[in-house]
Amino acid sequence: MKLLSPINIGPIEVKNRVVSTAHAAFLEFFNPISDGERYMAYQERRAQGGTGLIVFTAMHVHESSQIPNHYVFHADSMAPKFAQISTRLHRHGAKCISQLFHFGAQGKSDPRDDFHPLWSFSGTTTLEGEVTHKMTNDEIEEVIDGFAFAAKVATENGMDGVELHGTHGYLIQQSFSPFANQREDKWGEDLVFVKTLARRVRDAIGPDKVMGFRISADDFIKLDDGGVGHERLCHIASEVIGTGFFDYLNHSEGAGGLHYARAIGSFRHKFGEYLPLTRNLRDAIGGAVPLIGVGKIPTPDLAEQALQEGDCDLVGMTRAQIADPDLVSKVAAGQAHRVRTCTGSNQGCFERASYPITCFQNPEVGEENRFRALDVPIVELKKILVVGGGPAGMKAAEIAAKRGHAVTLVEAGSRLGGRLNLVETAGDASNLLSSTAWVEEELAGLDVDIVMQKTVDEDFVRRFKPDAIILATGAYTTSELEVRSDGSVQVLSSDAAAAGMFEGTRFELEGTRSLMIDLRGNYETALVVESLARRGSTVTVATPAPVFGRGLGASHADDFNRVVIPELGIRLLPTTSLTEISQGRGHLVNRISGEEIEEFFDFIVAGTPPKPMDALYAVLRRYAPTKIVGDAVAPRDAMMAFREGDRAGRTI
Repeated sequence: MKLLSPINIGPIEVKNRVVSTAHAAFLEFFNPISDGERYMAYQERRAQGGTGLIVFTAMHVHESSQIPNHYVFHADSMAPKFAQISTRLHRHGAKCISQLFHFGAQGKSDPRDDFHPLWSFSGTTTLEGEVTHKMTNDEIEEVIDGFAFAAKVATENGMDGVELHGTHGYLIQQSFSPFANQREDKWGEDLVFVKTLARRVRDAIGPDKVMGFRISADDFIKLDDGGVGHERLCHIASEVIGTGFFDYLNHSEGAGGLHYARAIGSFRHKFGEYLPLTRNLRDAIGGAVPLIGVGKIPTPDLAEQALQEGDCDLVGMTRAQIADPDLVSKVAAGQAHRVRTCTGSNQGCFERASYPITCFQNPEVGEENRFRALDVPIVELKKILVVGGGPAGMKAAEIAAKRGHAVTLVEAGSRLGGRLNLVETAGDASNLLSSTAWVEEELAGLDVDIVMQKTVDEDFVRRFKPDAIILATGAYTTSELEVRSDGSVQVLSSDAAAAGMFEGTRFELEGTRSLMIDLRGNYETALVVESLARRGSTVTVATPAPVFGRGLGASHADDFNRVVIPELGIRLLPTTSLTEISQGRGHLVNRISGEEIEEFFDFIVAGTPPKPMDALYAVLRRYAPTKIVGDAVAPRDAMMAFREGDRAGRTI
């Protein structure tokens, strides 16, 4: 299998072709007062799982690149951290690269020390509306020195090399993009900044360390708006690699801002979306150096296909290894079928880029040390009853069984998965069900007694005699709306609408007119809206919030605003409330303008918060120590449910 074969990158050999590319995670690693342990443990877990090459989160090289929740390179604190983390990763056979960057004309200066202005090549105004400072010649030289010094410190303290971050709209990409560089001195000449920077960094690290370059395969900016375009970027890649300073080429897409949502696509984006662009980059550089292919490559099969077809030489499987850090070791052991495939949720990783990341389905992310401390031999094996087979209950049963307990999982319905199963009707969101499918597969290989279509009550528990109980009965949605109604329009709960059910009978949505009253603005109501529209209903969304989906992360907000809403013809009524239902109509009022709307609807959906199903707790705790998890604690989302179930299974 080519994916598992070694490859030379400049002066080093990487043991396989799997790469964890740079991504925002645990930014406190760069904080001078932090020991960086959380980030080190996170990356070491991926190295332990077998990945060949790890590129670290981008590091700001100069004080003029400071942004909120980020920290600028500080040599005295970073030198020992680099030494420690490189030693830990090398212990597992992984190679490690420090990615270096400067933000340039992005963001705002408000959170900076002394409100230091943003630096740029041409005094560009940022997307946030702030005018930046046009760097002088000396200031450009100072920034280049910052790159070189940071690279030197990293490589002198155990790092195998550095990567210059020339994508996502940061300073290096700005240097060769007309929208950001209109200088008339030497720094405005074609690729002078990049070539000067490359030479200085190479001089700083010497020939025995690796240097890579990351470029956008497409900047997603029209040429008339100052973009470069895919064809020209391929030419730039060829020129940059042609300098002879670089040992590999990496890529991403876009120029920052909203482009991140496309570069790090959700489950609505197809697998290997950008591999055709990867292939064009490889052709452009003529195979002069190894190329890392990226762009939603979540499965070993797709990674192997990309390598075999010559699209790339290594494969970025970053989110894939967030979801399952043991991906490589499982493939090597012939257990690829046990790989926990990334769902494309983005909820725990990309959507939390400025916060500690996690994973929709892998609660271990960011908790590696704490979980390791919990993975100790159990002194007393227990008979555990898990009540409820949704994400929380399934996860609790899996972890408790893996720790050696005797586990019985009881589910009242005919199917495991809980309310998450409702995403089946929401198009690409059905990919989320791979998370519960994976747990179900794990349960099948464990000694877990699964009892379906059984309601747990006091008599059941009395006869079962458990040593411990985990209550994971979930939540339910209601059709309650606090408005006057004559009953002429049926109001459905969001669950009933997603299921297409009314009073136990399935109804046809094609050709209906529906009104969603969205009081939550989160993933759940957004997916119900999408589900209704995809099944043929003409959907109007009224929300008191100023925008639709205020609780959605960046990638899903972009998906809805750029694709889903226009494609499905969903009508949005922000700052609007439902005041009355009468004579078959919904009466709506805009809370700002006072405009009133009266329209006929076939049904109305109550996008209101679910209610926990926790009534059993008071009963069960009389018979055994009882933990309550998931929506039964507080109805939130499946990611939280997985985490709480995992925690209960580890600590019982």
